[in-house]
Parts: sequence; structure tokens; C-alpha cells
Amino acid sequence: MKKLLYLFLTVLIVGCSSEDSNDNNNSNLTFFEKYDGVVWEEQTSSDYLSRLQINNGTVISVKFYFVEEGDVYCDSDTLLSSNLIEVTEDSFSFEDGDEVSFITTVTATNNGNDLIIDYSDDPEYPEYYSRTNLTDPCQ
Repeated sequence: MKKLLYLFLTVLIVGCSSEDSNDNNNSNLTFFEKYDGVVWEEQTSSDYLSRLQINNGTVISVKFYFVEEGDVYCDSDTLLSSNLIEVTEDSFSFEDGDEVSFITTVTATNNGNDLIIDYSDDPEYPEYYSRTNLTDPCQ
């Protein structure tokens, strides 16, 4: 009976140790790793539909879907690592613009269920997005 108790305690300790280790590894994820493939849809009172998806890979790509007055736009663009300013687990900032440079900050909140995009050149008008169950923003 003692051997069975020791075996049980060993399995319990090893199981708890590996869970703690996994929790620590998850906290080291970047935004791009943590939210890879998530599709968010903009929450707006305007008469258009806008979705985006950020994909992590050898390059970081952003897939856009936009519909307004019957016109449908679906495209993908690359986010250059040279434009990244800061990347954390739940946000990233990058420099954008050719002639006049501005900073865009993307922040996931509420466990990734909400996304806020702030623009330094238009700080009074952030964009708000909610997570969807879609796997492709162009669906």
C-alpha cells in the first residue's frame, strides 16, 4: 500500500511540476505566437464590415477583409520586423507611413476576446474589435 501511495504522490508531483512549467512557458509568448490565426471583427456603428487576422510564420502577415456598399476587399500584407517597435504578450507597436511616420499600437484585452488599435496620428479614434470563431476573415 505504501508503494502505491508513493507512486501516486510521484505522479501528482510530476504532473503539477509540468503544469507549472507549461504556465511559465505560455507567459513568454509574443502577441504573434499567442494570437496566431485569430480573426477579429471591428465593432462600429458605421455601415461597413471589417475583419482582420494576424498570422505568425517566417514572416508576420495581416489578412484584411472589408465590405462597404457591396464592394468586397480581401487582401494580405506583411508586417516588416524592421518596423516593429515593441512586442509583448498582449500587444505590439509598429512604425507606419512613408513620408510622415506614425505609430500604431495593437492591444489584446479580455483574454484576447477584444482588440484595440490606436494610431498616434489619430489618438481620439481608436478601433475596437471582437474575437470571432472564424478561421478566415474573408468568409
